[in-house]
Amino acid sequence: MENEKIILTPDPARVMEGLRDTGYDFNTALADLVDNSIAAFATVVKVKIDMDPDGEIRLYIADNGCGMDMEGLKNAMRYGSARRADASSLGKFGLGLKTASTAFCRCLSVISKNNDCNYHKVQWDLDEVCLRNEWELLTPEIDDDEIDILEDVSEGGQGTLVIWEKVDRLMKNYKYDASRRNAFDKIIEKLRQHFGMVYQRYLDSSFDGQHIDLYVNEELVEPWDPFCRDEACTKVLAEENVKVQLDNGKTSSFKVTAYLLPRVDQFSSPIAKAKAKISNDLEGFYVYRENRLIHCGDWLGMFVNDPHISLLRVSFSFDHTLDEAFNVDIKKSRILLNEGIFDYIKENFIPAPRRAAQDLYRVGRTKTVQQGGQSAHDQSNNNIEDKAKKVEESKVEIIDAAANKVAITNKEGTFTATLKIQTSKKPGETRVIPVDAIDEGQLWEPRIVDGKHAVAINQSHEYYSKVYAPLLGKPALITGMDALLWALAEAEMSTINDEVKEQYEDMRNIVSRILKKLVRDLADPELDETEE
Repeated sequence: MENEKIILTPDPARVMEGLRDTGYDFNTALADLVDNSIAAFATVVKVKIDMDPDGEIRLYIADNGCGMDMEGLKNAMRYGSARRADASSLGKFGLGLKTASTAFCRCLSVISKNNDCNYHKVQWDLDEVCLRNEWELLTPEIDDDEIDILEDVSEGGQGTLVIWEKVDRLMKNYKYDASRRNAFDKIIEKLRQHFGMVYQRYLDSSFDGQHIDLYVNEELVEPWDPFCRDEACTKVLAEENVKVQLDNGKTSSFKVTAYLLPRVDQFSSPIAKAKAKISNDLEGFYVYRENRLIHCGDWLGMFVNDPHISLLRVSFSFDHTLDEAFNVDIKKSRILLNEGIFDYIKENFIPAPRRAAQDLYRVGRTKTVQQGGQSAHDQSNNNIEDKAKKVEESKVEIIDAAANKVAITNKEGTFTATLKIQTSKKPGETRVIPVDAIDEGQLWEPRIVDGKHAVAINQSHEYYSKVYAPLLGKPALITGMDALLWALAEAEMSTINDEVKEQYEDMRNIVSRILKKLVRDLADPELDETEE
């Protein structure tokens, strides 16, 4: 029959079971529920997670928001609930409460009270839905303990309590109680950290807008500022408000701010350095929708994470008017930029901050390498000093120390040359000399230290930072590499004459340039920078 009106009602059990697998992790799911509390204008939100001796978990989220009557509760528990009147609300699709909760539990209850002064409770029990295969929302009795938990936050006024029971997807099975408890405690701590990051602008009273006090198991969550704005050495490299033309003909805008964090040696204290959490995993864009962090830790597909720019973090802030333009997903955990905005940020906004971050990284990297190399060559000095007299085939006489003029005598004869002359900086350092830099970026050059034949090694050269640096704690390997460079310097002095001395200089320049190119694409080794 043509034009027949066909209405297909979704299968309750299949839909509810299927929506358990929407990809929530625990922290994201809990944040979705806190979003609802913020949308209800709560000023206090308390998360309580209990685990009994048998490993059964029960979770409560209570707030002092505006609360709901029975009709409001039924709408909130509907899959695809009605739109909120406030378009800027953190709640967006009418699915978060249900999908976030049932991703981890099989029984979801909500108790609420608004200005009608009555408590109401409704419940989705997936086992009951599967048994009856009906969209039956239960209305169980309210326990006194549940009222106590809600009134601890609401003080007898308006508020809402969300309860998770039959929590079956949070923890794996553990053979030992101690292991289970340890894993549970780690989950709680990670949740606190996640809340501190996601709701930083709501927890930090220095930000304009709505403020909340958020607790996890009675401990107040502290805001975490990824941009270290309180540190004197933090720099704002670029800031811009970018206008966007919307499909409805109106315009909106988003704000991007590039922050360059201090190097590890520039932080005001060890505590501040640790709190900054400098790492590859936390560089990149920090995307805020309505002041709530929804994505961080990468470059939105523009670049791969790179240790050279681990000090660069970019705040990207927009409001609800750009939800459609940025394709905000159901979990509010990512955005997709259109091609024009993507290209503008990548080609016009980010390049200069990236260069600044790379430059600061190199300075810090070089300093770390130089500090690590101060005593790494001691064994080399002892080894070469012990054998030098047996292998040296030239003699050097200082003519003018101030002008670095020497006379070199070898099998070719005696020749005047320019050779840097210096005294040792510490006892025994007369054969292998680590230096901050060498002219024209050479990796090594012959020198005279305390009248002895020596080789200077350039710690700023990429070959040193990428090949030498990982070996600084391995004396046998460093001794072998130092011996090679000292031998090259000694061979130069043993065979130099007026006709080839410029060629030797050119050779060191060319070899140093070639080595720099060969190691440029090697990954930077992990170095311990905590001792700076």
